[in-house]
Amino acid sequence: MQKRPLLTALFLFVLLLGIGTFGYRFIEGSEWTNLDGLYMTVITLATVGYGEVHPLSSNGRIFTICLLLLGGGLMAYTVSSLAQFILEGKLRELWGKRRMKDRIKGMKNHYILCGAGNTGLAVASELVRKNIPFVVIDNNAKVVEELIEEDVPTIEGDATLDEILLESGLERASGLVSSLPHDADNVFVSLTAKGINPHIFIVSTASKIESVSKLKRAGANYVVSPNIIAGTRMASVLVRPSVVDFLDATMAGEDHGLQMEEIRIYRESYLDTKALKDADIRRRSGAIIVSVKKAERSIINPEPTYVFESGDILIVLGDRDQIGKMCELASGKT
Repeated sequence: MQKRPLLTALFLFVLLLGIGTFGYRFIEGSEWTNLDGLYMTVITLATVGYGEVHPLSSNGRIFTICLLLLGGGLMAYTVSSLAQFILEGKLRELWGKRRMKDRIKGMKNHYILCGAGNTGLAVASELVRKNIPFVVIDNNAKVVEELIEEDVPTIEGDATLDEILLESGLERASGLVSSLPHDADNVFVSLTAKGINPHIFIVSTASKIESVSKLKRAGANYVVSPNIIAGTRMASVLVRPSVVDFLDATMAGEDHGLQMEEIRIYRESYLDTKALKDADIRRRSGAIIVSVKKAERSIINPEPTYVFESGDILIVLGDRDQIGKMCELASGKT
């Protein structure tokens, strides 16, 4: 139910109180004060049966009858509107949370975002753009309500608690982002998440430089320090702004003619066990291989003799069609 009918009912009720208050003063004369008129109006509308403040004249009694007939219906309408607004709001909230829980239970290989601050919301926006499933955990009721209204899977609670992480589907998740305000909480989330799901990939923020090593020991696979990144980026913008613009466009996908993606090579695909010089990638896809990540090692601009293996992750540059063709070569759908 929208708020407009309720606000209309409340406005009419206040208006009726004003009419009754000044109506009694006008009809009965100066002997009645504003308080007398308001009191008489309230007890009339409430039908509580209290005695009259002052003896009423004939005109005053006729006014009371009209006020009672008019106000009785308005009172009933106002009370029903208020009850309906509260009831529907509660039911909608309960139904929304129930539906959200069922939706989260059905998720698999999704991502969990702990903290819906500026960083967490930026991550969520990027995942929405790429149509990647995720769940947000935050303890701010207002933020949670807003996200649920936007149909974002969200859980209200403390992300450091085991039961909240389990409710978000941690055992079935592929990755977790911990961007809570305090480094100690991020350490605790990383430690807890890794204990429940040892294979989950964890990315965490660190406001203090000394917290980076602690987070990695706690299980974070990658730690982002906004202070370090901001300083490095500002220096890069000063020294090589065109390079930064190019990387921003390709990483964010803003330049639809060119984008950068990572592609995993699967077993028995076209690229599996094939040397770069024999793969004929330029003719088959038109994309450019920028680097290859093998285990924990990255190979920038690999040599023509490099032999691809299943599990390798290719960093590829190209347009959407070229990226799609590369995905087919790496997945075996040729």
